[in-house]
Amino acid sequence: MILPRSVKVASLILWFFVLTPSAVMAQNQQAPSAVPPSQSTPAASPAQPAPPPAQPAPAEKLLKPEELEALVAPIALYPDNLLSLVLMASTYPVEVVQADRWATENKKLKGERLKAAVDRQSWDDSVKSLVATPDVLAMISSQLDWTVKLGEAVLAQQSEVMDAIQRLRAKADANNKLTSTKEQKVTKTQEGGRTLIAIEPTDPNMLYVPYYDPAVVYGTWPYADYPPYYWGYPGYIAGGLIAAGLAFGAGWALSNWGAADIGGAAESIGAMPALSPIGHG
Repeated sequence: MILPRSVKVASLILWFFVLTPSAVMAQNQQAPSAVPPSQSTPAASPAQPAPPPAQPAPAEKLLKPEELEALVAPIALYPDNLLSLVLMASTYPVEVVQADRWATENKKLKGERLKAAVDRQSWDDSVKSLVATPDVLAMISSQLDWTVKLGEAVLAQQSEVMDAIQRLRAKADANNKLTSTKEQKVTKTQEGGRTLIAIEPTDPNMLYVPYYDPAVVYGTWPYADYPPYYWGYPGYIAGGLIAAGLAFGAGWALSNWGAADIGGAAESIGAMPALSPIGHG
């Protein structure tokens, strides 16, 4: 399991110095004074009050549930193993950009040669695994503002992110836009009094990326102030398919990368998925 990076917390230590003036008083004899008799010795300045304690920094602004739904709308219907990789990789945005550029420069590498070359890179395993799905890697690299925002939400609001995904899946299911197909299997389980929806590839060695318009699959969007993120779909997919619901692009063969632990994602999609990345399990 790839765990998100820890957030460093800085401590600020304030030292207070209070200078207390002192005077030496002569006793029983009068010492010669260099001060003219007409002038008096100035009184010592009173001690300066200590500055007030530093106020704690305000907590990082958390996203509202409706903001989280808008944020995860483009990926909530991804298969669980791919979804978990995107969530984890979003916490490494710089590596995502590096990996996308590297993949573009090494398009001639295929199969075992590609996997071996990727394994030599220093990126997080989730980022390495997304090289197997270059369209998705290119998407989260090009939409960097969104990726950074998603990564921050994953780190700060992990359970809320997963709850938002489940709410959107429930909306798509109620709208009859989330069903089992030859590309994916949709299952429902009861856990803690609520229904969890899992999405798995029908063939564990093939991964199909779904493309969809949030306004179509989720129905009328209820949050006018927070519209869902949406970047369109590849030109090789017919617009009529998008208008009807989910459309799938060409399948990505995972045989050269090894089988993903799809079951782990399906069982824990209601929380942070515990999933071995594609080809790195």
